[in-house]
Amino acid sequence: MFKSFFSSDKKIKFLCSEEDWDVIPKPYPAKKYMPDWYKALPMKVDNEQKFKKSTVKRCNPFFDSMAAGYIIPSAADVYFETNEDASGITFEWQFHKTMIETHGKKQITSKKSPNPNENFPPLKYINYWVVQTPPGWSTLFISPINRPDPRLSFIGGLVDTDKYFECINFPFFFTEPNFSGIIKQGTPLIQAIPIKRSEMLNDHEIREFDNKEAKLLELTRKKVRASESLYRDTLVEKK
Repeated sequence: MFKSFFSSDKKIKFLCSEEDWDVIPKPYPAKKYMPDWYKALPMKVDNEQKFKKSTVKRCNPFFDSMAAGYIIPSAADVYFETNEDASGITFEWQFHKTMIETHGKKQITSKKSPNPNENFPPLKYINYWVVQTPPGWSTLFISPINRPDPRLSFIGGLVDTDKYFECINFPFFFTEPNFSGIIKQGTPLIQAIPIKRSEMLNDHEIREFDNKEAKLLELTRKKVRASESLYRDTLVEKK
């Protein structure tokens, strides 16, 4: 019954209500959210050897993980205040819609094994964007990769956004103690990465290298020692 709502266009769509259009910040490609420390980092730095040492700015896997998908920002300013260990928290906003909801602690605690975050009150950022993907595509919602926010720790989720036409809210913990301030409108909250379900690898194999693989590994290591840009220059696929 839901198929008529979903387009076969090969694109991800972010949809909001008319009343929120041009009021809440729009999602944008994650590659446009590069932190200032990363932008200021040189490609190489001096070391004790004659060859300069590459920084993470030349590391394609580091960049590609940050550039994957899209960033969903906070819809509005939210004021937070925490106690000395962040076990107690208050929050408020002036936006015309709800921004934060609470979860019960029983939803994250277990008598058999403690949850490392169970001392922080479980909360939920309310999102006002519907994420729609083509048939066969889900969306992974996680904290922005390699850009940790000391205040916010989000719980990741993989949603079949080709079938579920609804705003996906973002469970999180506020982990910074003695905080008093505003998480501003536009603050990057979530990295949304489209994933094609049919191409996910669900079968696996665990074993030793065979002789051919051992030789291939040694050859790769020799090539890496001969050229520090082997992966960057010859193996990386355009994304």
